[in-house]
Parts: sequence; C-alpha cells; structure tokens
Amino acid sequence: MLHLRRKLPYRPTERMNVVSYPIRDIVMEAKREEAKGKKMIYLNIGDPPLYGFESFKVIAQRVKSALDENYKGYAPSEGDEELREKVAKIEKCKPDDIFVVAGLTEGIDFFFHSFIGFGEKVLLPNPAYSLYLSKAKQFEGDTVFYRHDSNGQIDIANLSKKVEGAKAMVIINPNNPLGSVYSEKNLAEVVKLCAQYDVPIFYDGSYDQLIFDGKLIDFRKIAKGKVPFIYGSSLSKVFNNPGARIGWVAFHGEKWEEVKNAFFLLCNQRLSVNWEYQKAAAAAITDPSYPDYIADIRKKLIERRDAFMRVATNLPLSFPVPGGAFYAFIKINSSKWKKDIDFVRAALKQGVVFVPGSGFGRQEDGVYFRTTFLPEPEIIEEAFKKIERIL
Repeated sequence: MLHLRRKLPYRPTERMNVVSYPIRDIVMEAKREEAKGKKMIYLNIGDPPLYGFESFKVIAQRVKSALDENYKGYAPSEGDEELREKVAKIEKCKPDDIFVVAGLTEGIDFFFHSFIGFGEKVLLPNPAYSLYLSKAKQFEGDTVFYRHDSNGQIDIANLSKKVEGAKAMVIINPNNPLGSVYSEKNLAEVVKLCAQYDVPIFYDGSYDQLIFDGKLIDFRKIAKGKVPFIYGSSLSKVFNNPGARIGWVAFHGEKWEEVKNAFFLLCNQRLSVNWEYQKAAAAAITDPSYPDYIADIRKKLIERRDAFMRVATNLPLSFPVPGGAFYAFIKINSSKWKKDIDFVRAALKQGVVFVPGSGFGRQEDGVYFRTTFLPEPEIIEEAFKKIERIL
C-alpha cells in the first residue's frame, strides 16, 4: 500500500535566519524608488569598476591567454601552483601555507568554519565589515567587539579588557567601514597584547595598497615571529577586479596545521576556483607596472576623499578622516534621527543610497551610516547636498 506524506512548505534552517548582508540588502529598497522614476546615487557598495575605476589591464590580458592555453578545467583545489608560489614569496612563507579562495569572502567563511567553535570568543572591531558579523552568528561564536578611538585607532585600553580567552582576533586595515588606517605603533601594541594572551590574528589586508597619507604598512613585519596570524588579500580592491573572485590566505606561525588541513578539505568540497583568473592573478601580483598603476588609483581616491571632506565637514556630521580604502563611517550630530534605518530610508527618498551603521555592528552612542567616496567629485557633492535637506 502506498502511503503519501502530507506536503509541508519548505523552510530554511534556523542558521539561515542570521544570514544578512546590509550593503546589498538596502539595494532592494533603492530599486523600488528607482522603479518610480527616481535617479539614484549609489554610495552603498565598494565596487570600483561601477564608478569608472579601470581594472589592472594585465588581468584581462592574462585571462585571454590562459583560455587560449586551455586553462578551462578544474584547477588544483588549494590553488594554482604558480600563484601559490608567487604569493608565498610575497608573504615570505611556504607555498603549502597558501590557499587560493573565491575572493577573500570565501577565505573568511573557511576561517570561521574551520577555527571558531560553538561559544568560542572571537574579537571583532566595532564597526566591522558586515560579513564578519554574519559569519560569527552562523557558526555560533561568542562575538566580542573592541572599540576605536576618535581618530579611528584601535582602543588599546578597551582591547586589553577583552582579549583574554579569545580564540582569535580579526583586524581589517585599512578599516572597512571606518576608512581609518592603523599606525605601526597601534598595530605593534595589538600584537603585543595578542602574544601575551596567545590569541592568533586574522588580518584582512583587502585594502592594504590603498593608504593615502604616509607609507604603506606591512603587518607581516610587525607580527612575524611574535603571534600566529593569517594574512588575507585578493584582486578585488587593490586591483579593481572584484568580479574575478580571486583571493588568497597565507598562514604564518605555528599551531595552524589542523586549520590548514580543514582549509584543504573545504577547498576540496568546493572543487576549485576558476583557473584562468588564478593565472591572471599570478601575472598581476608581480607585474612591474603595478606600482605606477596603484599610485594613480591612490591619487584619484585622494581627490575624491577630499571632495567628500569639503562637503561633509560643513554638515552636522562627524567621522574619522579616511586615511585609506574608500569609505567613511559617519555619525549624525542631530537629535532629529533616532534610528539609522529611518535616516537611510529618508536618504533614499532624496535619491541617495547609504548603508545603515547598524549593519556594521551595534552603535550605542548615536546614529551612523556608511558611505563610499568612489564616485567622481561632482557626484559626491550632489549626493551630500541632497541629504543636507534631511539633516
């Protein structure tokens, strides 16, 4: 006799209830405004090609030649050998310490998947890039936030009260969403604390070539031999090719063998990252024309940062001066707004798309939003003149 089960609606697992990405989630509301005929200025996402920034040309050239060479099949799970060897030279570690991932996004996912257990304490910056918040919730870690001072530096006194017992600490430098750049002194103090309490570091170097004022900071030199750390980077921001989805992580120091084994298994189960872009990454990261290319990108970003500063500093807003990346995390100095989402929705009515500050962690001292300053200066000025009406 055939027994038929009553059909039930498909429901996502409980874990899906904590999945969010506010940077793109707000776009759904923006598109509804756009459908009404309103012109929108999108300042919500850090996507350089969207704003006219050209990708490093070597990447496209090498992709084409790699396809001609028939790099169309599955690549090695852990990454193309040539790319891993070149990254290892930059990182001053072994190729076996390098894993190629589908953008640093996947590297972050693999890190939480392989290292952060139920209820284990992970230190995140406040504010923090939204993905870290989502991953910490998905893998049920105990998220503890460390603060920044008014200049956007890590508050060492605050961190010293929270570091003990942490399974890991995440550092994003230059910081997304603050746009601040941690000084060598600040990072050295963090490393000293983490070494004292045996806390390894996941260092997100996605924007490490985009420092505007002063010299580029090499965290590897600060931390090497003092504390175990993972250094992550990608083609997305410093090569202006986020669509390539090519990133890598480098393991430094001892105690990582089990985590590296877990990374290998995770790489195996997703098969591989597209091979032609890995070949392009291998060519790009050692190309002699890159220093001139990235110097020009920094120059353009400084012009746009300065245009943002000219208009934003005349409004009831406060924020650390962005010293890198292409974001600002802004506090509204007005009692008019009690909730960040209300302000962001009002800005949508004016035709400007921001991300609510709560998308980067709970902000207890006021109402915040994040903007990018990637567009051309006149567009940035137009956007902030529009929101002046609602401040």
